[in-house]
Amino acid sequence: MGISGGYAVEVRQLRYFVAVAEIGHFGRAAESLHIVQPAVSKQIAALERELGLTLFDRSRRQIRLTADGEAFLPHARRALRGIDRAEKAAADLAAGGAGIIRIGGARGLGRRLEDILAAFRRTHPNVMIQLTTSTSVPDKLAAVAAGDLDAAFVSVPPRTPGVAVHHLWDEPLLLAVPARRAATAAGLVSLADLPLARAPREEDPGTFDLITNACRAAGFAPRPGPALTHAQDILAGPVAAGHCWALLPSSAIRADSAAVSFVEPAPPILMPTALAVPHPARRALVTGLLAAAGTVVRDPA
Repeated sequence: MGISGGYAVEVRQLRYFVAVAEIGHFGRAAESLHIVQPAVSKQIAALERELGLTLFDRSRRQIRLTADGEAFLPHARRALRGIDRAEKAAADLAAGGAGIIRIGGARGLGRRLEDILAAFRRTHPNVMIQLTTSTSVPDKLAAVAAGDLDAAFVSVPPRTPGVAVHHLWDEPLLLAVPARRAATAAGLVSLADLPLARAPREEDPGTFDLITNACRAAGFAPRPGPALTHAQDILAGPVAAGHCWALLPSSAIRADSAAVSFVEPAPPILMPTALAVPHPARRALVTGLLAAAGTVVRDPA
């Protein structure tokens, strides 16, 4: 490993030089470094040739630093401190102890996402969490596969090369219906005449197909309705006005309003929620995030 600045100085040469300078003896310095004395002498001689300096006065029984050696010593120590810090930082990154983790979030995760991130912070206090929210499941999976995201929360994820999917929980979906339709809404077929608001299939193909199949199992094909982008806008507008209905994650539901009711469908509709990570794994931080998610899922607050 060379040091920049036009010199091909190796880190071990600096370490040997500092050890001899501090101990004042080649043999004892070699013992402290757990190597043989000729290796120390050889590397320091190579350092002197590279620098064009005589670092030690070897004419006496007790070797001493020359004036050039005295002047070079603080620079060598400073360089080694920097290298040691860099090595520690690299070790922390490899062990998941520091750095940045980039996570793709999703709407509708509710309190669970907050709890998972809080659990991760407790075990990785020096890691910065960079959270981005995207509605497109395929885009998030592509970002994980490309290494642009370290992990992403996704619903009903399709198989994606380079991505491993870890199932976390099944999120119940609730019917969001005009209040006057609440009494009969549990049977999905009662909503066959009303358009369904949902996200475009290209954004979340798994959830789109899950809802389509639930409607077909109830005996009808859902009528296309407005695109579901912001749930609160759909609820306060078209659903409240009686123009459509929607299926939303239960964790995203706040409370009934006078115009909108939330009803559990019969049979229940469960949306698998998973954490997608690169495969093979690239960073130890991802293991920490998976552990935090597992803790929250097993022992919810």
